Amino acid sequence: MENDPEEDNKTRKAKEKARTVPAKKKKATKATAAKLPDAPKPSKKIVHKKLKVNFWRTRLHDEEIGIHQQLKYTAKTRWFSKNFDIEGVIEEDDEKKHIIAFNKEQWEEGKIEQKRLVCRYFTIMEETMDSKAKGGNFKGGLELSVTHSLIQSFEIKTAAPVFYAQIPGLKVLIRFVRGWRLFGTRWTFPLLPEEKGDKLQMVLAKGVVGPGRNYKLYIGKKLIARVDGHPIQKEYEIEIYDEDYAKDKIFLRYMTLFGIACNFMDEARKVVKRLYKKMKSTGTSDYKPPKSEMDLFRNPRMMRR
Repeated sequence: MENDPEEDNKTRKAKEKARTVPAKKKKATKATAAKLPDAPKPSKKIVHKKLKVNFWRTRLHDEEIGIHQQLKYTAKTRWFSKNFDIEGVIEEDDEKKHIIAFNKEQWEEGKIEQKRLVCRYFTIMEETMDSKAKGGNFKGGLELSVTHSLIQSFEIKTAAPVFYAQIPGLKVLIRFVRGWRLFGTRWTFPLLPEEKGDKLQMVLAKGVVGPGRNYKLYIGKKLIARVDGHPIQKEYEIEIYDEDYAKDKIFLRYMTLFGIACNFMDEARKVVKRLYKKMKSTGTSDYKPPKSEMDLFRNPRMMRR
């Protein structure tokens, strides 16, 4: 895997601060509370970081200029597959930073038993004075595991897609898992300990009633982020409300990948639902997992190091 050069000392300190459990604040006594004036309640959450995942509805965009542009990404990094199409951009604080590419033809036109989704994002390539392209670095990837989705669906008795998120430089893979909820939707994913002092945390994304893919993301009872989806425009706006998490580069990449996953959730659920329907009563599926999915079940203790 490619190492991530963006992690510096300041980033690590911010990440450590975000991943540690904050100390509980002492409740103010009645005497103290009486002396303090009533503070005005903020009308809106402070946004410390804004991300936007934008999948194009047309092909008339500057970032996509045909096969030549895609070949440049293919030549730059092995993570840009030959069957990828550039299909979107990602903005950070209103500035275009990355392109989105995935195996569009295989995902949209393949037979249901052969559908496979692999989506990755890269820094935008820019030409320099010395004709050497700058950028094109792999930043994160998302894959739908149909096999894990069928297992999860059988567990909660409803179609439940499972996406794997990959970040270069990290040896772990986390999963975006759809869970059971009486009303609305529910997704979860973990923040795994990376360094000494980090703690295991679970992020809960609770669907908000309304059109599109809208989620409020919590750690415990604390609201840390929000996804506002616009399915017609294929745009997913992400706001980070916690200052420490807004400085955590790894967390921002997970949030970007979750925003990308929002674009595929409906179609992925349709695929899983059709396959799960056939195994609902028998507990047996005719789906043949590809090697790429079976590798995710391999026992790491039996692998050669």
